[in-house]
Amino acid sequence: MDETALLLANRCFVYAFLARGFAEEPDEGFLEVLAGDHLTDELGLVEDEFSVALDAALARMRQCAAGDAFAASGEERLAQLREEYAAVFVGPGPLLASPWESMHRTKKRVLFQASVLEVRDAYRAAGLLPERYGHVSDDFIGLEMDFMAKLAQMAFDARGSGDGERCTQLLCQSRAFLDQHLLKWVGSLAKAIQVHYRNSFYSALAEFAALFLKRDSQLVDWTIAKLD
Repeated sequence: MDETALLLANRCFVYAFLARGFAEEPDEGFLEVLAGDHLTDELGLVEDEFSVALDAALARMRQCAAGDAFAASGEERLAQLREEYAAVFVGPGPLLASPWESMHRTKKRVLFQASVLEVRDAYRAAGLLPERYGHVSDDFIGLEMDFMAKLAQMAFDARGSGDGERCTQLLCQSRAFLDQHLLKWVGSLAKAIQVHYRNSFYSALAEFAALFLKRDSQLVDWTIAKLD
């Protein structure tokens, strides 16, 4: 693959990893990807001002995921990570870090606010809607990351089929969603998880995500320029 195709493939992999990490509790397969060389290689594909911080965030994710090797077996640690996921994103207790965009941007702890319609409109414009449309607030961090992962895959497929115009359109949609949504609140989410769940794996994951999104906004611009 040429440089542009490699960057498009890179976006597919990392966004799929982030979507999986935020949308569902972890399983053995997810932890294998986290620990594997592929993720390291994908991050190393680009050398820029985010490289050192991303490498450090990845190391912290791996350390948090592993936990204390003397205190828990692999199965026990996976169970602990699932409990962490439930505490941060599901409940039944109060979700102290509010994994919904509207709560961070409006400071109101209410679901299905009017601003959620803007997120839904972005999904519709790309021909995508969540499977549980109408039952899960569209601005949940896992859904927004999954949307970016799907746009990344669609852009990669369009480039592979020779449709540069369609690829550019999808990258522009990705850039707009970053600017209008994710980049406006993922930093706030990362800070909130750090405050309330300081040593959790999900604090490290959110830190990593915030850094990657900032890098991606620049890479998308570069890729669009290359396609023009």
